[in-house]
Amino acid sequence: MPIAPAKRETKALAQLFELMARQPATAQKRAVLQSPEGERLELPVSIYKVLVAAVAAMAQGDSVSIVPVHHELTTQQAADLLHVSRPHLVKLLEEGEIPHHKTGSHRRIYIEDLLRYRDLRDAQRREALRELTRKSAEFGLEY
Repeated sequence: MPIAPAKRETKALAQLFELMARQPATAQKRAVLQSPEGERLELPVSIYKVLVAAVAAMAQGDSVSIVPVHHELTTQQAADLLHVSRPHLVKLLEEGEIPHHKTGSHRRIYIEDLLRYRDLRDAQRREALRELTRKSAEFGLEY
């Protein structure tokens, strides 16, 4: 279930992210969590990294959700995550662009496979945009 930052929290989240980014946790320097009752506990570095990523996203006004890497998605959930139609996603699955498996007659996609595809797709889009920009400049076109 996604958690959205309240508008009034944006400034505090930005300050928190700035602090966390400036002072990364290491095996030698651990962050400490303090409960509302004052109990203190050292955070594992891996949890600190998750918090930094969540705070960074929320400071930008984005909602966050933590999903286990081996979590399975339905085709509709996967399509929603990629911002494409479900039929388009099914086409990508059938073409072998995204690994999937079947549970009975239903297709399922591991989130790690979907995110790997999304990251590759986004990198290819950025490269195509850079190339288009380069060619535009080469021909003296301005946008």
